[in-house]
Amino acid sequence: MIEDIFKKTSLKNTKQRCTILSVIKDAKEPITAEEIFRQLIIEDCKINLSTVYRTLHTLTDKNVLIKIVRGDGTAAYELNDLSHNHYITCCICNRSVLIEDCPIEDMSEKISKDTGFKVTGHSLQLTGICSGCLEASRNKKK
Repeated sequence: MIEDIFKKTSLKNTKQRCTILSVIKDAKEPITAEEIFRQLIIEDCKINLSTVYRTLHTLTDKNVLIKIVRGDGTAAYELNDLSHNHYITCCICNRSVLIEDCPIEDMSEKISKDTGFKVTGHSLQLTGICSGCLEASRNKKK
């Protein structure tokens, strides 16, 4: 799968890019550059944080990755597998939860009809406070 990505995008297949893509592919939710770097340290990979950032930038530019900006302003990345996902992210602990259905699909169709545009993509960023952080806040007030 990862090799196919490089063929489709005409990017050079490097060990660093493969390793970074592998970490992103295995992540259960969008992952930040720092989280990727920490995982690479655990795996004893010798990649600099600056290399992680450069690679993420390149892969995002080539539409291999989707960049998601969290409520705290940090960027997280996931593979662009031509399906799209929406998440709600806790603005306290930054935990992200996948929203199962696309809440704006019907809206996109209406906008297409109203404007004559063919909607080719969209992004939706929701933030809130997760149940764990709400509970911790309630317990702190007691």
